[in-house]
Amino acid sequence: MANITAGRGWFLAVTAQLLRRLAVLCWIAGLGFTAPSAERFDDISVSPQVFFQGQTYHGYVEMRFAVENTSVDRTRKVTLATPHTAHGWGNNLRRVERTVTVSPGTTVNVTLWQPPLLINGDNQVEVITDGRYRGSIPRGGNNQHMQRSHTGISGGPRSVLVSRSLNSDDLDKAFRGGVTFKGPTGQFSAEQATGAPNVARGSGGIVANAWSPDRTGRMGVEWLELEFKPARSGVKFLRVHKMGWDQAFKTVVLKGTNGADLATITITNSYNRSLTLNVLQIPLPALSNAVQTVHLDVDAAGYGGQVGVDAVELSDGSTSSYASDARASSTWATRVSRTSSPTAYPGPTVLRSELEASGWSESWLAFTPFDLVVLSRTDLAAMTAAQQSALWSYVEAGGGLAVLGLTELPKAWQSAVWQKPGSPWPGVFRQYYAGFGQCLLTESSTITALNRAQIDHMRDVARETGQVWNSMPTDGNANNEFPVIENISIPVRGIVFIMLAFILVVGPLNIFFCARANRRTAMLWTIPLISLITCAIVFGYSLMSEGITPSQRTEAITVLDQAAHRATTLALQAFYTPLTPGGGLRYSHDTEVTPLVDVNRYNGGNSRELELSQSQHLTRGWVTARVPVHFALRKSETRRERITVQKQADGRVTVVNGLGADIQSLWLRDDKGRFFKGEALKAGQNTPLTSNTTIPPSSPVNNLAGLYQGSWPTVHDSLTNAPGNYLRPNTYVAVMAEAPFIENGLGKPGKSRSRQSVIGLLAPEDVK
Repeated sequence: MANITAGRGWFLAVTAQLLRRLAVLCWIAGLGFTAPSAERFDDISVSPQVFFQGQTYHGYVEMRFAVENTSVDRTRKVTLATPHTAHGWGNNLRRVERTVTVSPGTTVNVTLWQPPLLINGDNQVEVITDGRYRGSIPRGGNNQHMQRSHTGISGGPRSVLVSRSLNSDDLDKAFRGGVTFKGPTGQFSAEQATGAPNVARGSGGIVANAWSPDRTGRMGVEWLELEFKPARSGVKFLRVHKMGWDQAFKTVVLKGTNGADLATITITNSYNRSLTLNVLQIPLPALSNAVQTVHLDVDAAGYGGQVGVDAVELSDGSTSSYASDARASSTWATRVSRTSSPTAYPGPTVLRSELEASGWSESWLAFTPFDLVVLSRTDLAAMTAAQQSALWSYVEAGGGLAVLGLTELPKAWQSAVWQKPGSPWPGVFRQYYAGFGQCLLTESSTITALNRAQIDHMRDVARETGQVWNSMPTDGNANNEFPVIENISIPVRGIVFIMLAFILVVGPLNIFFCARANRRTAMLWTIPLISLITCAIVFGYSLMSEGITPSQRTEAITVLDQAAHRATTLALQAFYTPLTPGGGLRYSHDTEVTPLVDVNRYNGGNSRELELSQSQHLTRGWVTARVPVHFALRKSETRRERITVQKQADGRVTVVNGLGADIQSLWLRDDKGRFFKGEALKAGQNTPLTSNTTIPPSSPVNNLAGLYQGSWPTVHDSLTNAPGNYLRPNTYVAVMAEAPFIENGLGKPGKSRSRQSVIGLLAPEDVK
């Protein structure tokens, strides 16, 4: 009987192992994507928890695993790392790992974050227990983050996450059933004319990452319309970064924020026979209103059809901004995608959540790959307070959220609302702006109950919230748009002089002195010695020319909700280090870090490593000596800093600076709509403000989404040039020469230039 029992146990164990392997094979073959079973490594059990499946094009993807320690008395240190086998081409993520301590009899959820870089390797996750490699398991799901080819940090097609309680197929059909004049996206499309130039200088002919009209069987003038958010005032020049003949560009129409024409300009220029990339600069007349729309008329057919527009730039002579959105009469993308109609728009990619809403993440980073999140009222009610807070942080950081079956915001979300809508109309969204994002509420509880206008509005929100990732600079032009150092050229003259001196010394002079001393064999050691001395001289010259101190630049804007103690920050950060930093970069788990690099590069680039145990430790490959590196940062966190307003009996107003850094300039609007201004407010001090009647808003904005969706390098100037536009009652705008709301990833101050603007929302208790 004992032998029979043992044989039966052996049979059950082998069967279980075969079933686990069969499930893995079915997953790989695409036969089914059910929740993967746990894999056991002695007393440690690891199982993936799949959030969604499909392609995403920006943000952080959450890879979550449940790690269980079945031991009754041994605490285990478990490390999860992916991929198991890495490949080394392009800008990629070679390794992501995290180490946790698991007590006996407990289960720990472990999250590995994939930043917006391709994980260049297999789909396996290594399991290391107490420093010993024990095996690997599949990551689970069908995660294709950053796997589709797009130029630069293109946002790709918009991605919409739909909760399990709603029918994602209905939303996908609804998106694809509509028609809009915008046209298809992708190569040659109008969206390629947005953002900074990203076509290599000197490129000839027509290239994929520039707008080109449909040149087959079409005659007459084509048009390209570009939107600038925020609108630009005081512009003096319009620069068209284009390919093709100058005479193909006929007229320019400038439009204001209300859509009215401000000026019509006929383009007169010399005949340019070159098809390479160049700039057509058009002087503009003096305008009293800001420019929001630029309409270009182009005669592509009359000049061989060889016309392309890489970017359109508005400049006041010192600062520039690029278009954030575009549409066109036609596009060559119609031919590339074989779309039957030049006006067909496929709509966003709809992704279904594999987890119930009650199992969604408590970190806002999990929602960053999506341009819109759609869920029901029951989903929201099933979430914990931490999960709801993460979802709202995602909205405040620029995301879009649509809640079906809900007509009023939860109380915990109401303090940060920038604009409250009026009475709801039947069948129409109530739209709330919070932080840099927007939230849509409707009484309709299902996808099929939404009308055509609501579907189109959801699609527009997804397009708007994702637009920023199409206009981010990459490593080709990031230092031009956001320079960390003014001169990155190699000191050619000095090095050439040293090389010439080396040639003379190691050659003729060395031979002459060895021959004169009748010791020609001495060249066997004089040549290496001279080479070593020359290398030391080159190294010393480099140190003297640049030193070893790293340079860092940060520009940030923060929305500080003092009632909810929440701070949401957008920032650009750049580093230049003469020597590669051994400690890498460090950021908190509340920060989204997007490297501004070309993610479509197959040759060159760096392989990067990320360690997540205590913080986001960007260990290797992120910063290279003597190469400027740039990052776009978003952060949402709990903060207690605040401005306190004290009203005196005589009508004067004083403020206590509790932001943790000195304030250069402060503009305040009180509950009665009066404006006040202060200068040089020391941290922790109570400083009087002066009444100011010169800063009333000339064209007040009703939300901050335009700041997020526009050009981040120009956000600070938009605030300081017209602070009144962003002030509503009981708010303030503070400008600081430090950036206390975003970390310096390098840790060492070095040569630091920082600038931060804070848009503060006062709580009732902050006004005394």
